[in-house]
Amino acid sequence: MADERMQTRKGIEPVVDNPRLARMTGKRPRPTQIEGKILLMAEEPKTDTGKRNRMQPVGKVSSQRVPKVRPDQKAAPPSKAAREAAVAKEPAGYVRLRLRVKDGELSVLGAKAVEGPLVESKLQGQLAYEVTLGRKRVAVGAVPDAGERRSFPDPRGKGEQQGHYVTPLPSYEVMVRVPKEEVSAASLPRLEIALYRIKEELPVEAAMLAAPAAIGPQFEKELREVGRIKGIRPEKLAKAVADEVLEAFS
Repeated sequence: MADERMQTRKGIEPVVDNPRLARMTGKRPRPTQIEGKILLMAEEPKTDTGKRNRMQPVGKVSSQRVPKVRPDQKAAPPSKAAREAAVAKEPAGYVRLRLRVKDGELSVLGAKAVEGPLVESKLQGQLAYEVTLGRKRVAVGAVPDAGERRSFPDPRGKGEQQGHYVTPLPSYEVMVRVPKEEVSAASLPRLEIALYRIKEELPVEAAMLAAPAAIGPQFEKELREVGRIKGIRPEKLAKAVADEVLEAFS
């Protein structure tokens, strides 16, 4: 079998793949004729004087070109649905009503709107309040150390002079907190506020307020009603007090 490996020494005939093609030589290729003429590019071509389909001239580029400062990107404003959802998640806050208690009568002295959620407290201490709108309870809380005056005990006293001496007050003030999302200015005439004195310690279930019903009828043994406001009518309040109440619940 003949050796088919390529030989590279002198005198070896070149391998021709296609004998019909022109052989490669050191001469320059002949120029191609266009319409029977040989056209060559001039050594120094003339300036182009055409006016159609021409690109605009490029201006001078400075070597110290200052980069263009682009404004900071701003986030797109939230959509209406996103704004409404954010408002719905945020608590509306609550109103702190200042009441006076005198001879079993409750009266409104002022009101102030407060931001943040309203956290109901356990029923412990001296007094407890309950706010209802119709049959729905909207707020309940404790009022510690209200309605009485305590004197300092005599460290050397004997008998009745030992310990604190408690004196009931004929008139005092309490704070009642009402959630704004539950009560509006228009519903104030239907709002009821009951104030109770805690006679005995309430069971844990009552202190945690697991039941949504009114607390007065549930715990008649532990609670005694001190007074009640049946509806707040701004037109019957002093003008300064009425303005505070309406502004707080607006």
